[in-house]
Formats: sequence, C-alpha cells, structure tokens
Amino acid sequence: MERKKSPEEKYAEDIAEAFALSYLQEKFGHDFFIGSQIENIIAENENVNIIYQYVEDVKYFGAAVSHESGEKFIAINSYHPLRIRYFTVAHELWHLTRGIMIQDKNFNHERAADRFAAAVMLPRTLTKDLWERYKKESGIEKTVISIADLAQVPYQSVIRRAKEIGIKFPSSLLKKTEEEWQVERIKLGFPSSNLDKAVKDTRFFAYEDVVVKGVEHYGLDTLTAASKLAKFAPQKAEQYQKILYVGDAEDES
Repeated sequence: MERKKSPEEKYAEDIAEAFALSYLQEKFGHDFFIGSQIENIIAENENVNIIYQYVEDVKYFGAAVSHESGEKFIAINSYHPLRIRYFTVAHELWHLTRGIMIQDKNFNHERAADRFAAAVMLPRTLTKDLWERYKKESGIEKTVISIADLAQVPYQSVIRRAKEIGIKFPSSLLKKTEEEWQVERIKLGFPSSNLDKAVKDTRFFAYEDVVVKGVEHYGLDTLTAASKLAKFAPQKAEQYQKILYVGDAEDES
C-alpha cells in the first residue's frame, strides 16, 4: 500500500505546481515539451552556468549553487542517461529560481523541486491529452514509453506525473525501474533509445571563458591555461599545449 503524503509534502507539491504553471505561462506556453532544450533555456534565459561533470556515482545527480557574487551554477552528472540528466536540470532550476523565494526552513524543497521539474517537463494539459489519445490506440505501457520519448524524461517521471494529474493506471507500474522500462520497450517493438544512454560530458563554459580571457588580455601563459582547462575543456587545453610546443620548436631553431 502506498504511503499517504503528509500535509507538508502536499503543500510543497501544490506550491511547486503553481510556480511551474506560471513559469510556463511566462516563458513558453503549455502546448509542447521542452525536453533537451531545458539546458539551453536555463543557460540563456536564467543566466545559469552549467557545469557538466562525469562522476561514477549512481546516487549523485547534480547540485545547484548560488555564489555570493550573484552568479548561479548548476552541476550535472553526465554519468546518468540523458533523459535523467534533463529532468535533473529542471529539478535544480527550482533551487535557483522559484525555490529561493520561500524562506520557510520547514519547507520541503526537494519534494517541491521534483514536482516543479515534472510540471515543467510534462505540462498537465498536454500530458493528459496525449495519454488519453495514446491509451486508446496502444495501451498503457506503450503510452508511457511514447510520452517519455516525446518529453525526453524518465519513464518513472511519466508514471508519477500521470498519478499527480489524476490519471488511472495499474499501481504495479509505479514499481517499475528505468531498466525494466528499457526491457519493456524492446518487448513492445520500440527501438532502443539514445535517451537511455549516458553521454560522457565534462564542460564548464564560464570557467573556460575566464581562462581564455586571461590568455588573450591579462598575460596568462598558455602552459598554465592548458593545466587549468585540462579537466573541463580538454580540446582547448590541447590547443594551448600545441601553441607551447610550436613556440619551443621555433626557439630551438
């Protein structure tokens, strides 16, 4: 039997749902899925710096940090499949935008962040309309997979969102893991999806820009720059190493 939500949990989810609705109305509307564009959206519209890390830790998904300078950062673990990565970005967006408006120490921000992410990535009306349409044609399992692919979100997020907006389905589906859904999609005739795979990514554009400006305008030597960029911008680091190598060769000649 599923555990009943506490009043605090329900309050956090209701607040997050309302914030997500206003966010979509302000920015995009409700008639399409944001999907992978969530990363570009927060970088360009919310002035958030994204740090892509690759940490082989199944329990670490990401983090949100506000610097005293006013700059905002979201760290994302690219160890996880893409559909989980996109949902994580939306989750962390709560902590840097809507969440900071709530100063109550007892407020359940993690619960709110999950609900905010679900409501932003899976708009209520669009999700409900598509669910009804696909269910008539294909059945519930195919409906979950189809919407998960369209919205580019975890399968489990589709199921939880369906429950949140009052859609009826067998409770057993709530227990299915992401891995089990991947097996199910093959059984049902769906092709494998790149969204179920991780794309190893280690980048920090804002940091790279600072180092490059240091080289171009403030006399930072290319050896130091290459060392600083080795982790987050290996291609740029390699370029600086080549410049250093060519320079040494010319000196010897």
